[in-house]
Amino acid sequence: MNEKTRADCVSAMYELFPRGRKLIYEAFDRLGGELTRTQQMILLALTVEDNLSMSKLADRICTSNEQATRAVAKLVDNGYLVRKQNPLNRRVVNITLTDKAKDYIADSKKSVLAATVERAGGLSAEDMETVRQSIETVLNILDKISGLA
Repeated sequence: MNEKTRADCVSAMYELFPRGRKLIYEAFDRLGGELTRTQQMILLALTVEDNLSMSKLADRICTSNEQATRAVAKLVDNGYLVRKQNPLNRRVVNITLTDKAKDYIADSKKSVLAATVERAGGLSAEDMETVRQSIETVLNILDKISGLA
């Protein structure tokens, strides 16, 4: 792969990230509520991989352990998360979603879907399948780049 192709890939990721982020945040905003962006990111991270330690969670959302701890505390207080002691290492506390959080995430996904359908009303089923496949491909490649695959 040549340098121009690599640079074009990075530029495309720079474009993709804010666009995807905007769709997700708009969905949360339509639901109302008092969740901060950090709290929203925590819920999303735990939707992908539930039962994370605090340090892994902070790493997943690219924030400090202190900021993640403060955000988690509020989410625990509001019934979205529970803290569980890791049975293999009692010093480690794992964070997991409650049913309330799972319902909230399901509602946000419905909101994203509704907004996408509204905005993409002119797209054919073929176009939507191409989008789905393309996103899946990008995610697989990003996993390889970040060492998760």
